Amino acid sequence: MSRPVSIVVLDGEVGELGEGLLALWEVSAFRERLEHLGEVVSWGITTPYWECIRDSAELSRRLQESEAESVIIVEPTQLFLDEHLAAEGLEMFDPKVHDVFTQWEHCRLPVGVGVRASAARTWFELVPASPADLLGQLRDNPKGRKFAYDTGHRVDYSASLLDARFDGQVQEILRREELPSWGLESFLALAEKLDDVERSALCYQPADQGARVDERNMPAAYGFESAACAEFPTYVMFDITNVCNAACIHCPQSIRADDGARPGFLLKREHQTMDAFRRVIDECAQHDVRFVRITADGEPLVHPDLFEMLEYAQEKGVGQVGLTTNGSLVREEQARRLLKSGIAMIDFSLDAVRAETFHEIRVGLKYDRVRDNVLRFVEMRDSMGAEVKVIVSFVKQESNLDELEEFKAYWGPRVDEIVIREMISNVGLNDPSENLWPGWDQRWPCAHFFRRVVINHRGQLKACPIDWEQRTVNQHVAEASIFEQWHGDFYWSHRMQHLNDAIVKESACRECPDWAGTPWELGYEKIIERLSQPEAV
Repeated sequence: MSRPVSIVVLDGEVGELGEGLLALWEVSAFRERLEHLGEVVSWGITTPYWECIRDSAELSRRLQESEAESVIIVEPTQLFLDEHLAAEGLEMFDPKVHDVFTQWEHCRLPVGVGVRASAARTWFELVPASPADLLGQLRDNPKGRKFAYDTGHRVDYSASLLDARFDGQVQEILRREELPSWGLESFLALAEKLDDVERSALCYQPADQGARVDERNMPAAYGFESAACAEFPTYVMFDITNVCNAACIHCPQSIRADDGARPGFLLKREHQTMDAFRRVIDECAQHDVRFVRITADGEPLVHPDLFEMLEYAQEKGVGQVGLTTNGSLVREEQARRLLKSGIAMIDFSLDAVRAETFHEIRVGLKYDRVRDNVLRFVEMRDSMGAEVKVIVSFVKQESNLDELEEFKAYWGPRVDEIVIREMISNVGLNDPSENLWPGWDQRWPCAHFFRRVVINHRGQLKACPIDWEQRTVNQHVAEASIFEQWHGDFYWSHRMQHLNDAIVKESACRECPDWAGTPWELGYEKIIERLSQPEAV
């Protein structure tokens, strides 16, 4: 695809760096490099080189006169802007399709080496106050917008954290170093000469944090929920077994073909003596982990080492620990042990409030027994003074829709939270016709790749919590740490596929109908965060 006709807009503050920066424009041939990308104008910056544009209407007029299809946005401090990498990246930008292109957010380039761009039609539609305002609007209201992120793997994760823009730190380094050229290779060579302190000072420091961020903590349209999550997942799930004592009609555990492995337990004592569980918990203890969820592709209370796991997690202080269970095995003794284990939350999967509906959905379990187990747990919690939040959940499906309000009315006064879940297909294993949420005419990225990790019953890191066939599995935690995998090629590649809506044919995500069931404004971690607030007590 040929590159569209573009106007390059130089936008940003020069400030106290003015004279030194303008001198380096000459030394670095900055003018010639920008003009390699298109016609150049400046936004509110008086220069001897380019026309100064001062309002949106004036730039709109220039776009119409030149018949430019895109606006390329460059900051005046981008001395190391690599015009060849910029041009190469822009080849994937189609302003007839995409609203925005970026070599900044989520990309494997130091900050400031690449460019951002928007379609001219998007500029006309949004009528922004400035190019920076345009980017802010697209970032803050991304629904229905089409993004193009540069997928070139230019540098590793560590180098992508560096900021190549001109500031006092870079100015000081340039005083003692002569550069043969300007661009990515020259900047990396310069950074390589720095000691750890200088290199650390050269990393990107956000002026503000958006609602979501990329790996650098740069505000992004879609991304990690916080700087802590960008560094390390703040939500870690353990699917400790794929053995279950029920055969629920909506659950792949009972309807799927086996994935090729016999049902088993995570780290069964005679195999690895819980090495993988302890390895992950030990790593979590070194980071800002908010929630560790013990669950299963089955029923976690059938696992012989469950209580030892809970005790180890509590001993290491990894943040709040929660348990998801069908409730059938939470008898008095198990309830007492759970209440003494230090867990913060327990989530009972019920799905019905009438016995006949419960028996139709949760095959193999007895309604009266499960209901009484939950009620007794709440009573014991209160009598023991334990600070455990009790959640009950309900998966909406054809069998139970007429009793949803009845379910809420019964459990509302008795528990801390009722979670109503939409029916999903579990990546196509269930009939997706019962997916009840409205879809969008344009797919958004799946939040699972940015919010959490799952450790499956084999001790492998898995990206998708509803991937029963283990198609989004990466490495065993004994082979690579969570941090290494979170910032490694596996996660980065999948994130970029989702961000660009360009999922490869081989991916489990390609035909998954469940993406619309993971809207960015919702999520289990958001429920946990709310329940954790003091006012929720």
